[in-house]
Amino acid sequence: MSLPLELVKLAMVRKSKSSLEKPIYRLENVNRYYRAGQVRALGGVSLTISTGEFVALVGASGSGKSTLMHILGLLDRPDSGRMYLDGKEVSGLSEGQRASLRRDKIGFVFQTFHLLPRLTALENVELPLIYSRITYQDRIKKAQESLASVNLSGRLTHLPAQLSGGQQQRVAIARALINNPSVILADEPTGNLDSRSGEEIMNIFEKLHGQGRTIVLVTHDPQIARFANRIITIKDGLVIDDKRSVS
Repeated sequence: MSLPLELVKLAMVRKSKSSLEKPIYRLENVNRYYRAGQVRALGGVSLTISTGEFVALVGASGSGKSTLMHILGLLDRPDSGRMYLDGKEVSGLSEGQRASLRRDKIGFVFQTFHLLPRLTALENVELPLIYSRITYQDRIKKAQESLASVNLSGRLTHLPAQLSGGQQQRVAIARALINNPSVILADEPTGNLDSRSGEEIMNIFEKLHGQGRTIVLVTHDPQIARFANRIITIKDGLVIDDKRSVS
């Protein structure tokens, strides 16, 4: 027996709402200082990011948004306060434990691509799987599928120098996806691109978000931030605005 259409719609809305209510990140009064405590990068940041959200962290240079990104990515530690990832407190984990979580749960995309110049697009994407226990054939298959997801099936054997900036960033996104991470952290991913290539990259992030992935994006560009569904504004290490937007 099929359910009435209205009940089906209601169930879908509830499912969507419940997934968004599950926090993937929770920060409680997080502080970070540099230069032996003389410079405050973050001053008591508390926020929650739910599974499936597309969040933009915006602010001027030096506002603390990149520091916050590094803490979310387990690349840096808060001096005080607590951070939870998927419900587990990660503030006091060892470096080895943090590295394992980064590998399994977080995909990184940076402004400068960070591709190895002597490796092909396929080899760059395969790289995070080198120390996994899957076979070489399976690594290649996964890398090919990841590159296909960003429309680069025809560039598998190209070196980074043979690719445009937008194509290099797509390789970097494919690499970030290779371990099927819970969250993608993107730090100024369009900063080195022209406007057309930048929009292509943001369309890929929109597509990934539509597939249910959690995305946290750092940008100073309001035109890029408009792709997100939530915009958090950072100034002087503080959250001064946190609002929902229509992508």
